[in-house]
Amino acid sequence: MLVFVGCASAYGSTRRIAERIARQLRSDGHDTVLRPLDRAAGLPGCDAAVLGSAVHGGRWLPDAVEFVRRNAGALAARPVGLFSVSLVGERSSAFPSPVARGLRRLKARSASELPADLLAAIAPVGRHDFAGAVAPEHWPATGRLVFRLMGGRYGEHTDWDEVDAWAAVIAARVSGRPPE
Repeated sequence: MLVFVGCASAYGSTRRIAERIARQLRSDGHDTVLRPLDRAAGLPGCDAAVLGSAVHGGRWLPDAVEFVRRNAGALAARPVGLFSVSLVGERSSAFPSPVARGLRRLKARSASELPADLLAAIAPVGRHDFAGAVAPEHWPATGRLVFRLMGGRYGEHTDWDEVDAWAAVIAARVSGRPPE
């Protein structure tokens, strides 16, 4: 089975997670094609896809949204897994636990990072949120101030065991077998 792994990354964190997912898929016996999701990207001939994007301003990056919009029909015809990378993942975060819990609750009540019409059109077999890396130069001065006031910590916050576990679940789902 050929799995396309596509990502839109602003500073490299999403790309590193996509690379790790592609490695896990290969170790599960899948061939993979890893490419950035940009305005020129098309969906290669594949049996399944795993797409991810950095989240800025509560939304996927514009190139990733445009890729899904252009390829929604083809994506709907195959299993698709989606992942998002921001400051707050499902298990890890750049913020202390109480702040992270509050942000997760807020996120659960807000609109998805990907427009609802596109989510409905492609009906993903799995979705996941990961925390990524953050550095001071990723923010303007006011953003750095707010980040620090909220107790944010710069650095790498990706839980690589979480990435591996989700990738194993997605590898099973795109193959049509139950996850272990």
